[in-house]
Amino acid sequence: METLNFHTLGLAKIQRTRIFPGRGDVLVRVGQKVDASDTIAEFIPEEKFIIVNVRKELNYKNTDDARKFINVKIGDKLKKGDVIAHSSGTISKSLKAQNDAEVVNIIASQVVLRLIQTPKAVLAGFESIVTEILPFHGVVIETNGALIQGVWGNQKATSGPIVSNMKDMFEELTPQKIDMTFRGNIVLGGYCANSEVFKAAEELNIKGLILSSMSASIANAALNCNIPIILLEGFGPIPLNERAYELLKSNEKKVVSLNAIYDVKKYEKPEIIIQLPVEANPPVDGQELRNGCVVRVNSGTHQGKAAVVKKMNPTKTKLQNGIRTVCAMIEFSDEDQVSTPLANLDILE
Repeated sequence: METLNFHTLGLAKIQRTRIFPGRGDVLVRVGQKVDASDTIAEFIPEEKFIIVNVRKELNYKNTDDARKFINVKIGDKLKKGDVIAHSSGTISKSLKAQNDAEVVNIIASQVVLRLIQTPKAVLAGFESIVTEILPFHGVVIETNGALIQGVWGNQKATSGPIVSNMKDMFEELTPQKIDMTFRGNIVLGGYCANSEVFKAAEELNIKGLILSSMSASIANAALNCNIPIILLEGFGPIPLNERAYELLKSNEKKVVSLNAIYDVKKYEKPEIIIQLPVEANPPVDGQELRNGCVVRVNSGTHQGKAAVVKKMNPTKTKLQNGIRTVCAMIEFSDEDQVSTPLANLDILE
């Protein structure tokens, strides 16, 4: 049975293709080194047009009269406030551009304008090397290192040394635990229920937050926070899974890339990458649950815990709620074993 794959790997070759929609330009070259927050391309996601009806706006009776007073031609670039048309007579009236725009067509007495928009940036998301350019389409970037994928992020990216005062996987990150030693670093924390944590982090110029989980009530505050935030487990008081905890703690003080930019529709995941100077193989996606798989429980009393699949039950099991479904026997690090529905398991590979 296929299930969601979340990579938690000590070493892998990580290759990502950054595709942008609409009109755009690539700003990097093959072989160039880029940081997580570097802009590698810019694009206009959707062209917007405005039609200015000169005859109607200047109160002319016929199209020919109105057209005589159009002051622009096809191809002109207009700034906000530039005159498009100007009527004559005792009471004159001017039509001015309401936005920066380009004249793309003039049909009778109608002026078609394409709005000139500020391009959007495509960020690299992690420290890497540009390996391929897809002209007017995207960029392929690559590195080798540790990879930890999460479930939610606030659509920002950065890189910096990782630090933490966490004593165990169940610890909550509170405003009182944000101190001066975190300045300029990415902080690993546990569960967060107080949005004051984000304010304290911004005031101390902390570069980013890696959290195990977060209260859903502060999700909007996290989205509006100026620093990147990633959740490795989800919403609610969920402890950090043991595998991710040990990998991150063992790499403390090292520079990590925190990429909280992702698109659920494209099955992308927010992720943490720790660059390493060692060649590796790419991770395998689309794996199926099987005996020996490392998994994470995504709901129920054991939510957030990592375990190993010991046995796949060949027949459906009747749960306490009366539902019959396929289950697996999984074993936790303390050797406790429980039967869990496959739908409640994510693969950690």
